[in-house]
Amino acid sequence: MRIALCIVIALFPAPALRFLSAEPALSGYLDSSVSLGAGAGDSPGFIYGLEEYANIRLQAEIREEAVFYGSFNLIASSGTYARAGALLASSTALSSLGLNPSALAAGENYAAGMELERLYFKVSRGKAVFQGGLVRMAFGWGLAFGPMDFLNPRNPLLPDARPRAVLGGDLAYYPAANAKIQAFSAAARDPFAASGAGTLAGLAGEYHGGRLSVQGLYAYESPHNTVPQGVHRFGLSLKGDFFAGLAAEMLYTFDPRLKSGEGGLAASLGLDYFFLDGDLYILAEYLYSGDGSSTVSSPGFTGNHYLFVNGLYRLSDYTSLNLGCMAALGDLSFTPVLALEHELFQGFTLSLNCQIPLDRSLSGGAAGEFGPLPPGAPAGRYFQSTVKTRLRF
Repeated sequence: MRIALCIVIALFPAPALRFLSAEPALSGYLDSSVSLGAGAGDSPGFIYGLEEYANIRLQAEIREEAVFYGSFNLIASSGTYARAGALLASSTALSSLGLNPSALAAGENYAAGMELERLYFKVSRGKAVFQGGLVRMAFGWGLAFGPMDFLNPRNPLLPDARPRAVLGGDLAYYPAANAKIQAFSAAARDPFAASGAGTLAGLAGEYHGGRLSVQGLYAYESPHNTVPQGVHRFGLSLKGDFFAGLAAEMLYTFDPRLKSGEGGLAASLGLDYFFLDGDLYILAEYLYSGDGSSTVSSPGFTGNHYLFVNGLYRLSDYTSLNLGCMAALGDLSFTPVLALEHELFQGFTLSLNCQIPLDRSLSGGAAGEFGPLPPGAPAGRYFQSTVKTRLRF
C-alpha cells in the first residue's frame, strides 16, 4: 500500500483527490522466468536467460463518468532476455536525433529497463464513450493470428507478449445494446514527425446477432517516407457460434504505388470447440499472409501459408496441459509446443513451456522459417524451454 500511496500522490495532486469516487486500485503481476536451450548457428551450444518482469497497473474512478488508467513494466534480465531486449531497442531507436540506441541500463549482473505501457482516460456519457492517451486499440476477433488487429498483429509462439498501445484516441457510440460505431485516430509511428506524416485515422463498426457477429474497419495512414501516397486498409471480421466456434477475418492493405494491388491481403479462418464437458479445448486456425500484408511487418512472417493447432486439457482444477504446433506450410517447417501450468495457490502459478523447431534441414533438406536456423538468420535454436512463476497482486 505504501507504493500505491506514493503513485497516487505523484499522479493526483491533493486538490484532485476529492474528485475520486473510490480509492485508486493497484494491481499487476510479477513473472520470474528461467530459459534454457540448445543454440544453432552462431548461438552458443548452451543458452540461458533469467528475467524478472513486473506489470503494474493503476486505476482510479473520477466521479461516475471518468476513469484513469495507467500501467508500466519493470524489467531486470540477463542472458538471452537481455540480448533480445537490447536488439529490439536498437532496431527501433531513432539514433539520428541523438537518442540512446538502447532503453536498457546495463549493470554488472543484469540489464534493467522500465517501459510505460498504458496511460489514458475514459469518459462515458450516455451512449458515447471516449478514451484517449496511450491506449490499446484492438480490432477483429481472430483466434490466434488476428490479421485485422494491424496495430499489433499476433504471433502464437509468443502467447505472453503484451499488446502495445498507441498514442491516440477513439470515440465509440452504441446506438443499440448489440451495435457499436467507432471513430479512431493515432499519432504517426515516428514520434518525431512534426508534420503529422503517417498519422492514422479510421472508422469501425460492429453488430452482434444471435449466432453471428460482424465487425468492419477502414483505416487511412497519411503519406510519409516509406509510403509517399499513403495507405488504405479495409478489414472484416466474423465470429459465429454454431456447431463450433468459427472465426473468419481479413485485412486488405492497399498501397497506391502497387498498381496490381497484389500481396496486400492477410486472412485467417479458424474454429474452436470444447470437449469432455469443457475439460478439453481444441483450436485450429489457418492464415494466409500476403507479401505486403499487415502480418509481414510486425510478426515477421516470411511465407504465405500458416497453420496453428492447439489443444488444452484440464487435468484438474489447478493443473492444465497444453499441446500445440505452429507450421509454415510453404517450406514444411514446424515448431511443436508443450506447456504445463499448475496453480500452487490462489494468485501464484508455475508453468513450463518447451518449443522444438523442426524442418527438413535435420534430414539434409532446406532450412525452413520455423526450423532451428531460419534462412538468413545468423543464430537459432534446436530446443528452448522456459520455467516461469507468476505472482498476481
